[in-house]
Amino acid sequence: VQSDSVAVQSDSVAVRSVGMAFWGLEVKPGKSMPLDLTRRLVIKQAALVVSTPAKKTEPCVLSVSVGDDAQKYVVCRLHEAKIEQCPMELPFCPDDQAKVHLTGAHPVHLTGFLELDDEDELEELDDMDEEEDEEELDEPSLAADSKPAKPKAPAAAKVAPAAKSAAKPAPAAKPAPAAKPAPA
Repeated sequence: VQSDSVAVQSDSVAVRSVGMAFWGLEVKPGKSMPLDLTRRLVIKQAALVVSTPAKKTEPCVLSVSVGDDAQKYVVCRLHEAKIEQCPMELPFCPDDQAKVHLTGAHPVHLTGFLELDDEDELEELDDMDEEEDEEELDEPSLAADSKPAKPKAPAAAKVAPAAKSAAKPAPAAKPAPAAKPAPA
């Protein structure tokens, strides 16, 4: 006996809320810097930092290497007074073990964001709650003869007098008189 029933597989989807936190790094000329990540990073912009103009302007070249690979990949060339910033979309994760390298006369600021997961956001909220609790403890207590203020009623619970009358239902419409047949 063969059954024509169809098995339905339910695909469950895990929704992960992801927040973001600002990230920035100054890369000095002639230096290689590891990113040392603990979570996913997206670099969004490189900006040339020109504190004093160079006598001879040469491009600053920003490159990236990943892991143990010695290969450097150029991601942007910045040139004083010509191209001083470069938008980008460079994602990195901790496993990449990425390093940034810079040649040229000026430092470069890299900016972007770190992705935070629910756990990070909960820890941040806990830290904020603890700070608020500490602030409340630092405030002077009310004098013994003073009374605490009464809590205000929520705005939604208050109804203005005009709104009360507007909220009454309209009277039911009277049925129209039946139409008389026309004489034949």
